[in-house]
Amino acid sequence: MRRRFAQDRSGVAALEFALVVPIFLALVFSTIEAGWIMVRSISLDRALDLAVRKVRINTADAPASQPQMKTAICANMGLVVPVCEKAMIVEMSVVKTASDIPTTSATCLDRGSSYEPSVTFTTGDRAQVLFVRACLVADPITPLMGLALRLPKDSLGGYSIVSSSAFMNEPSGQ
Repeated sequence: MRRRFAQDRSGVAALEFALVVPIFLALVFSTIEAGWIMVRSISLDRALDLAVRKVRINTADAPASQPQMKTAICANMGLVVPVCEKAMIVEMSVVKTASDIPTTSATCLDRGSSYEPSVTFTTGDRAQVLFVRACLVADPITPLMGLALRLPKDSLGGYSIVSSSAFMNEPSGQ
């Protein structure tokens, strides 16, 4: 009986399938997740640059407050992150010396908390150097597989994407 069982090969393909497919699917979904994270990160970088440009050259529609800056950034992100403004914190501060550049990690929102962290936001004066940083919290596509399991998350399962930039407000033409 044991010899016949040991020589029976009828379930080998199913066993190989059961061992290989979960690893293969985790790899495939991790690749998709990494690609989507990069799309979101690049979109945030580009949207932040476009909003910062308005502040830098002092256009008529330049954002002057944190809610206006969030709106300007989210308007340029398209459909990459739904409810973008509710999931983002933007901080902007004047840099007078190198030690004024923040060395701490970005302040991010915990969407499961009713508390919204307070951050510095000033558009500065003409010819001043400013540092801006945006932290956007987004949900993973595959929260229970591969890469998404390893990402640090907020209390609702979203991961943080941070974009930062330093720029000098254009001097006044007057």
